[in-house]
Amino acid sequence: MPRITKLETAVVQANFHWTYVRVYSDRDGGLYGTGECFFAPGLTRIIDEFSTILVGEEASNIERLVEKMRWAASGTGSTAGIIWNAISGIEAALWDLKGKDTGLPVWQLLGGKFRDRARIYLDCHADGALECLSPLLQESPASWEKEAPQRHLSREDVIAGSVSRARAMTALGYTALKFDLDLPGTTFDSPTGYALNSADIDWMVHLTTAIREAVGPNVDLAMDAHWRYRPNDILQVAKELEACRLLWLEDPVPPDDRRSLAYLRQHTTTPIGTGENLQLRQGFWNLIVEDLCDVLTPDLQKAGGLAEGRKIADMGAAANKPVAFHMIGSPLALMASAHLAVTVPNFTVCEFHAHDVPFFHELAQGGTDGWFVPGWVTPGDAPGFGIELNAAVGKRWRLPGTAWFDER
Repeated sequence: MPRITKLETAVVQANFHWTYVRVYSDRDGGLYGTGECFFAPGLTRIIDEFSTILVGEEASNIERLVEKMRWAASGTGSTAGIIWNAISGIEAALWDLKGKDTGLPVWQLLGGKFRDRARIYLDCHADGALECLSPLLQESPASWEKEAPQRHLSREDVIAGSVSRARAMTALGYTALKFDLDLPGTTFDSPTGYALNSADIDWMVHLTTAIREAVGPNVDLAMDAHWRYRPNDILQVAKELEACRLLWLEDPVPPDDRRSLAYLRQHTTTPIGTGENLQLRQGFWNLIVEDLCDVLTPDLQKAGGLAEGRKIADMGAAANKPVAFHMIGSPLALMASAHLAVTVPNFTVCEFHAHDVPFFHELAQGGTDGWFVPGWVTPGDAPGFGIELNAAVGKRWRLPGTAWFDER
């Protein structure tokens, strides 16, 4: 069996910092697998630390290695936190490596297919522009980024821009969309949530209703509140939106606020989705057994990895709840998520957040033709995840001050 010889990282400055980890082995002159992590401050340094306990290990024992990393990090909070952003990316790289070593696609290693392709929803912005954010969600303009006028739009312009965007994206073929419900100009600086007045509530309802009317009843629509609001305030919005028949209202309150989630579930028929900020089965346990949401939305790049994601989905299936994977990464993270998605019986849809990153399709070696069309991702039969990163594109758009894999 192949043994791990080293780990390396690379970071691309896209709409977020797309952080990659590559696990090399002693097989065939350095056979490797590549995974992607959810961004975090100091993430590459954490991965470097984990390399000290992984080198020399058999790469095929994936779940045992995850447990080894968990317990090695037990003194730093291994039940949650950015440790799992690192572990999730390493775990994905190990699946890619195992697939290449065995000649099998990852979806086959994970148990085989329930479907041939994974449906994706597009995370939209009113004017079609994405801003580049640091791991602390601060603006960090990249050379590729066009000016993002959405930061300065009035409320009326946000509605008009969102309607225009929704029509354009459905015309491309997307059958599910998500828009931000946050008020323009709000920031992540209130630990107790934001209060909504009557005008705020009316604007949120107007925005959502206008988008629904623009796309019609046959396009699924989700709205994201980014865990910002107080329960009774956002409940008034949720009740007004019942007629819009949302796919879900995402993160209306903080995900650890179980009382508020229960309160919302008891008082509105608008479906509640949450989970992107939770990790491991333990993080999702209360959501499921206390029936606190309608849709589970784990992010596979930080929830603990693909195997852990499958177990979270299985727990959801036992409670008759669907999973919709949160995903804000690159072609690699999207493909990794799709490999799991096709194996999960209660999978419904996976996020795609990078439609406007100009080099998204080029970052996949050979492009995305053949496996990506608007609204769908089709994992192939090639070993591992079946795609490689384009080194020339990665080097061009790497985070300033960082190195690509082969530049060390």
